[in-house]
Amino acid sequence: MFNPYPNLYGNFPNRTFADIFPDLEVFTGMYKDSGLYVDPNKMEDKSISIIYYLLYARYGNSVIASYDENQFMYKVFSTIFMYGPTWEKRLEIQGKLRTLEEKELIVGSKRINNKSLNPSIAPTTDTLDELTTINEQITDGWKKSKLEGYANLMALVDTDVTEDFIGKFKKLFIVVVEPNLPLWYKTEEGALE
Repeated sequence: MFNPYPNLYGNFPNRTFADIFPDLEVFTGMYKDSGLYVDPNKMEDKSISIIYYLLYARYGNSVIASYDENQFMYKVFSTIFMYGPTWEKRLEIQGKLRTLEEKELIVGSKRINNKSLNPSIAPTTDTLDELTTINEQITDGWKKSKLEGYANLMALVDTDVTEDFIGKFKKLFIVVVEPNLPLWYKTEEGALE
């Protein structure tokens, strides 16, 4: 394949992420055949697709930091196995947080204290179970100001959960732009040095 953009930084002996995973079908097929696509960490196809495109956007033309491409693939898939399901859940929660309405933001916590003077069962001192009858109930409810509600929301959605997840793959790529092999130059006689 002709490359219209020659490599100005020397020759890297390793291929790039895009060379190994040229499209979503290849990536998904290899991931599902890897042995790491298992419960309880099995992810939805939609999430696998998002992960592929995020990795392609961040590391597509990045040279892998391993001479063993098979090991590189398993490092990618094991990173997805370890952190992907948590990222998937956090992304879902982040979406719910972003759609909260003002009335939901100002709802505060609630405390309920029950008192039972004549319980229907004889209580013991070594149990954490609640009594089945009550004589008196005290309820405290709090409401937040709009400012406090929005401040809490801003703190929760300040950082996108995806940045941390995609950053976990950084160690799998060569991050310093310098040649692994010497640069080649043409001399006046046409020979390479």
